[in-house]
Amino acid sequence: MSIGTDYTGEMTEKQRIFREEYKQNIAKWYSGWGHLLSIYIPGIMVITFCIKQIENPTFFEVLIFFPILVIYNFNEWWIHKNAMHRPVKIAGGALMPVFHRHVHQHHQYFTSKRMTYDASREWRIVLFPPYALLLFIVGTAPLAFVLGHLWTANAGFILMLATPFYYLNYETFHLCCHVRENWFVRHCPLVNTIRRHHAAHHSQQIMMERNMNLTYPIADWYMGTSDLDRGIIGHLFNGYDQSHIKREFQLDQGTDLK
Repeated sequence: MSIGTDYTGEMTEKQRIFREEYKQNIAKWYSGWGHLLSIYIPGIMVITFCIKQIENPTFFEVLIFFPILVIYNFNEWWIHKNAMHRPVKIAGGALMPVFHRHVHQHHQYFTSKRMTYDASREWRIVLFPPYALLLFIVGTAPLAFVLGHLWTANAGFILMLATPFYYLNYETFHLCCHVRENWFVRHCPLVNTIRRHHAAHHSQQIMMERNMNLTYPIADWYMGTSDLDRGIIGHLFNGYDQSHIKREFQLDQGTDLK
């Protein structure tokens, strides 16, 4: 089976109509670049502030950054698999809009056959609302405060900066998953991996259970929810390689991607 990798195939009539209606309902004042900057500027400001507070970090203080990112990778997997793909009715239904936006809008706007957008105004359907980063930062602050008191202030600030760092990583990779094919997304390690990984996720046959990571497919590999039959290194640097797709998913994805 041959699966295309430019992800600009023909749209179904249903998808075309949905896209047109969605774009018509985007507020006239909306700017994709403004949306992007409203995430990146405060994120970079928090990262910069935290770095400036760190003084003479030890090896083990710096090392904690990496297990934090792995924990965030599993959190990303869990949130995507559950809150974004399941109608979780907790906290008075506070997460229902997340489910609705992701399954009923994002997955209709982008399919594994047509993954790309045409203009920056369509970033409205790709990027999370700007307040999402604020919620994650506020949620991290108490944990960073406790870590800073139980261990060192440096460790607390490293945890604090890891949140916007990972979040900006997430949004960058997600944009790369939906941009039109270009030299960078095809050849950049990790980016080309997640681009194929996420396109496969948008196949309707597997989207509810497979390929839930959107940064690095670490949790997907560990939890057995990947469509690939490879080890962790192979998962991270798979790129567009289709030779390791599990046979049962080759048949499923072929209907969307070939």
